[in-house]
Amino acid sequence: MWIAKKQAVFAFGFLLYRTLYAGGMGKIVAIPDWAAPSLQGLAYWLGSQHSLGLAANISEGAIAWELMRQVFTHRITARHLEAEVFYRHIPEFRNAGVAQSSRERADLVISKVVRADRTNSYAIGNIEAVIEIKHSRSRKDLVWQDIDYLAERRAMNPSVRTFLIYASINERPHDFTNTDGSSITPRNRKTPNGSKYRVRRVCRATKIIPSKNKNATGHYAVLIEVAPPASDTANDT
Repeated sequence: MWIAKKQAVFAFGFLLYRTLYAGGMGKIVAIPDWAAPSLQGLAYWLGSQHSLGLAANISEGAIAWELMRQVFTHRITARHLEAEVFYRHIPEFRNAGVAQSSRERADLVISKVVRADRTNSYAIGNIEAVIEIKHSRSRKDLVWQDIDYLAERRAMNPSVRTFLIYASINERPHDFTNTDGSSITPRNRKTPNGSKYRVRRVCRATKIIPSKNKNATGHYAVLIEVAPPASDTANDT
């Protein structure tokens, strides 16, 4: 009798979960498989560059290539990476207003196929994610500008996920973290122009003992999803 009652409670709980999160209240969308290990690896790399005295010369391009190496290592099979892709070669973005003559490029794309030539466009459905990368030395208006641009594109083509990865060396990124270095709360935010984004994951590397690191100093890699799913509940802790 007790076992039957327990099974009934479990079945009801599972049905409620499916109703809330797989149906009526919006699906919980996981962060990509590559995200957590790649960002943690990037944070360690930023720390190593700082320790070697090379941090002052790190460009966004260098960060992008290290991130590409990390994502390549941690991606699932049948996923391909390409850097510096013209936005006009992404049909979902071209259909969302990117001019055929546009010279703007995505820092990194993750695709399901390899295109034959860089002069060719991808087919609709080929691109899984578009990533922009920003260094903490970048002007903040350029960070918001990237988020605004991606939000406008994704609003018309939600099938392509759009991310901005923010890298910070030896300082806490105040706009995206709490004072203890954790993801800022609430996670759902807006740019000055009103574009929606969500801080999905914050990874940090530091050699300071946490109890003594009152300012949460460290080397950070922050995953920001632009125009994320409507649900406030997501597995991005």
